[in-house]
Amino acid sequence: MKIFYAYLFKRSFIISALIFILFVLLDLIFSLISELEDLDNKYTFFHALKYVLGTTPSNGITFLEGACLLGVMISLGISHQEGNLNVLRSTGVAPLKIVFISFAGPLLLIFLYLASNEFYLKDFYSNSQIQKTLISGSDKKTNNKINWIKDRDSFLSYSLMKNSVIYNVKFLRFDEEKVLYYKMSDSAFIKDNTITFDKSLKYHSYNAESEDIYTEIFNLPLVTKIPFKNIDNLKIIEVKNIYSLIKKSDLEQDILFKAHIEKALYKNIFYPFSIMCLILFFGSFIFGSLRDASPASRIVLSVIGAFIYKVAQDFSISFSIATNLSVFMGVITPAMLLLLVSIFFYRRI
Repeated sequence: MKIFYAYLFKRSFIISALIFILFVLLDLIFSLISELEDLDNKYTFFHALKYVLGTTPSNGITFLEGACLLGVMISLGISHQEGNLNVLRSTGVAPLKIVFISFAGPLLLIFLYLASNEFYLKDFYSNSQIQKTLISGSDKKTNNKINWIKDRDSFLSYSLMKNSVIYNVKFLRFDEEKVLYYKMSDSAFIKDNTITFDKSLKYHSYNAESEDIYTEIFNLPLVTKIPFKNIDNLKIIEVKNIYSLIKKSDLEQDILFKAHIEKALYKNIFYPFSIMCLILFFGSFIFGSLRDASPASRIVLSVIGAFIYKVAQDFSISFSIATNLSVFMGVITPAMLLLLVSIFFYRRI
């Protein structure tokens, strides 16, 4: 019996891994094609390739859920055609246990990838974004939208931030709608409310001189440090630290930011649970209505099902944020509904 268990585990792991690698490779190719539009004398093909190689592995988390679901469904479908599932069922092994054993393979893949993403891949992603920003500068479009922030009589803009360092920095000092001076640099370090520009600083004065051209005092709001679109690229520990800083704030401008921080935190923590519920739900069909279906039918159903689940989860989270309900419930509700329906299906098998 252990041979059958090992066979299910190994097959589902290998198929899921191969599908995941295929999806990532396809994403890499399409991303590289997209980057070719931005090539110029500064941003060469080598830079584009390096950028894509640095960002694509971390973006692969988008495909992990679908790859694991397809891996389990294909693995169970093949085993069913070979008669292995009938052998297991005839020895008294419950369908739920068979699906759990098949899910163990993708679960190993999930934890290996998530650990790599947290400790390595997200760092590669951030460094690649920084390198592209420094190479492209203000003359090219980057994936990071530049916003201007005002503090009293000063304006500041930057394209991204990492570890208290901002990149592609512009600073302007005004007085009665007149520009006194401006500063530009590739990067600057922020500590408390002090901005320290690097040696690439370009400084120009119109009507007044800066007391220290390499430093400026500027109050940078927390909500502006992490744009919403970059939250998903933060490590769990970074998201947790930001949440601990902002969770006590009652300011209206921080409420939406706090909700998106909670969304990123809960989605990361419950990601394996979400995939498990999805696989349990569709795995029940192998022993029910889809036991005689073709492998192509199972694949199509799995793809459609994963897409519908993703849309439902995004809607549930967005609804919770828009109505000021619990973000935790918005994240976990779709998975719990799938789990309850799955239990009902397995009890009927």
